[in-house]
Order: sequence, then structure tokens, then C-alpha cells
Amino acid sequence: MDRRILVVAVAALSLLLVTDASEVDQKLGASNNKNETNLMMLRGLIGHISPDDGGSGADRTYFAHHGAETSPDGYYGFIATLDVYGFTLKHGQGTAGAVWIASSGDGAQSSAKTIIIGWNVLPAEYGDSRTHFFTAWTDDGFIKKGCFNTKCPGFQSEKGASIAPGDAIAHVSTPKGDKQKLKLKIVKDVGASGDWLVHLGLNHEPELIGRFPRSLFTGGFADRAAAIRFGGMVTAPVADPAPMGSGYLPAEEGAASISDIQLIGRDGHATPVTGDLPKLESKPDAYAVSPVIDGKFFYGGH
Repeated sequence: MDRRILVVAVAALSLLLVTDASEVDQKLGASNNKNETNLMMLRGLIGHISPDDGGSGADRTYFAHHGAETSPDGYYGFIATLDVYGFTLKHGQGTAGAVWIASSGDGAQSSAKTIIIGWNVLPAEYGDSRTHFFTAWTDDGFIKKGCFNTKCPGFQSEKGASIAPGDAIAHVSTPKGDKQKLKLKIVKDVGASGDWLVHLGLNHEPELIGRFPRSLFTGGFADRAAAIRFGGMVTAPVADPAPMGSGYLPAEEGAASISDIQLIGRDGHATPVTGDLPKLESKPDAYAVSPVIDGKFFYGGH
């Protein structure tokens, strides 16, 4: 059940990503009504595919993230560094810190094309409560195409790569102490292959560990992304919520961070994000993000 809800949540987030930037970024920042409309869309999709049982144990999925969606030329990748955390979660709970890249579409679930990369704790998926490196992809909103990690043909590991999707991350951060850093980079190969190249480093500069072949995707996402989002996601029963990030709200000491955020253009040049980005918080009293300052923000809660 947990994994299914998390997949639905990724698909639902993709629907928000693929709407036109002028109707998301600008209006989310300017209109609470528009924000509520988008949140209703997200919850509606989750409810349609994974109905609420009406009881106190019903599962809920929440997001807190920042996003870039305004480049007329699209995006050809990103660089970002995420703190990595660990929790003892129960079957039915899940948490993730991640980056989503997505294509434009018409708003239908089937038009959602996304790659996700980050860390998660998801006992229903792995059979343990350890922190794992994860990826996910879809070309149709997870209707028929796409999966987590290497559950289906998709992500291709580089020979000799030091880590693969689904692998456990041995050392995690202490909220008010030492930090373990997951340094991520995905960049579009605009040359012969056209693949999305995935780089990762645990406490060191990212190195090539694999790729998502261009052939996995149709439409615009085969060539570039229209949106990139950074943040967290949780799923859990209403009566037993899960922590996001480090478990601290952004304003609290010990909150999780995403830093060194850079956006990559067609020429392969990475441009640091220096100003704030639009945000979406589906339950801001429990899970939130701080403003982006010099390419860094804090997020999390509960």
C-alpha cells in the first residue's frame, strides 16, 4: 500500500509540474485560491487511484518543495546537494528528499513524464527502515511505463559504479551535528546518445553512475525538461504521520537543507540559483520550506 501511494504521489506531483509555468509559478505566488485549486487536483488524483477508506488509518501524502519552471528554453539538468537522514519508520510510513525533473504536458496523468532522484526511507518497498538512494521514472504518469529503482528496464548503471538505485546509504546526518551529503547532478547529453546522465557523490563530487536512455521518453522530455523541483515528500496514516527532511521545520535548528542549487542550460553550463523560487506546501503547518537564499533552503517538519 505504501509504495503504491508513493508512486501515485509522484504522478500527482508530475501533474502540477507539467502545467504551464504562467499558471503555476506566478499564480501560486500571487493567489491562495490558485494554490488550493492545484492542491485539490493533487489530492483528487491520489483519491481516485488510492481511495480514502474513511477511517483514522487512512493514508495521506504531503509535499513541500521549490521549483523552477520559467525558462523558455527548458532545462537540461541540475546540480544540488541534499542532507541525508534516517528514521525508524513503520510499515505504512515513508519519507523522501528528492529532485524531480519533468516535461510539459496537457495536465492529463498520461502526459506526466518525470525522473526523480534522491534518498528515501520506505519499509514497504525495501523491507527495512534504512535510508536508500532511489530513482524513479515514468513516461505516462505511471499508468503503464515507469518504476522505482530497477524494478523495470529503465535506469542503466555504469560499469563499476559505486552505488546503484535501491542501495542502502550506510551513514546519515545528525540533525544538530555532522551532515552526510548526497551530491546530485543530472545532465542531458545533447550529443549522440541524448540520454539523461546521472551523477552522484556521497560526501564527494558527483561521478557518473548511470543514465536514463532517451528512448524511454516521448515528446519534449526526450530533449529537455520544462520543470525542476527540489524538496520533500511523506506518506503515512493520518494518525501516525511521518517526518520530512530531518523532522524539523525550516525555522528550527537542525532542519534539513538542499544547497548548491544550479540549473543547467543547453550548452551544458550550470547557473547558480541566486534568488527565491516558487514553492508548494500541501500542509504548511506540518511541512514547509524556507525561502531560497544563495541557492540554499531548509525544508521538512513534523
